[in-house]
Amino acid sequence: MAETDEEQIEAIKIWWAENGKSLLLTLVLAIGAVFGYRAWENQALEDAETASSLYESMTVPMVGEQIIDLSAEIIESTRSVGNQLKIDHSETTYAFLGALYMAKISVEMNDLESAETELQWMLDNDVEDTLKPIVLIRLAYVIAAQGKLEEALSLVSEDQIERNVKAHSSSWYELQGDLYYQLGKMEKARKAYQRAIDSVSEERLDRTLLAKLEDITYVSAE
Repeated sequence: MAETDEEQIEAIKIWWAENGKSLLLTLVLAIGAVFGYRAWENQALEDAETASSLYESMTVPMVGEQIIDLSAEIIESTRSVGNQLKIDHSETTYAFLGALYMAKISVEMNDLESAETELQWMLDNDVEDTLKPIVLIRLAYVIAAQGKLEEALSLVSEDQIERNVKAHSSSWYELQGDLYYQLGKMEKARKAYQRAIDSVSEERLDRTLLAKLEDITYVSAE
């Protein structure tokens, strides 16, 4: 027998009394999650915009200028902004770009320890995959320039190359060859240079790389 309108209404009242609070709570949580996500999204966008402005303030004063000619005030201001990016906006790409920029400045000023610190910070803070190969290569160069050849070589080992190489394999193998050469391991250096050459097309081949291979082949033959 069909329920009367009164019975249906009474059934709805009973159901609501039993389930209304939990339904309302679920609805409130769902709405809160939506607004919370939007607030987080807006905050992330605002954070990225702020970080972008800070990064621009680092780089603009140096456009067209030689770093060696910049005043101590500009260098100090740039370092301060770079540190602010790492502390307050570490979740943004701009923090990593700022650290990479500071490493470049430090190298230009022959402050290799500071350059190493900036690059190592990027690795320690899980720099994104697109930047990681570049960071490893530059860090290896900086460490090698301090005379720590074996340590530098570990950064461009075969294991590292397999895990990190994307479009930079030639640069990796060339650096590997340079380090082997400085360590007096000529055969390994020759093989590394050859692999660097084989990793690029003839149109993109750096003639300096060819000269390195020819030079080491000549030395090995003596």
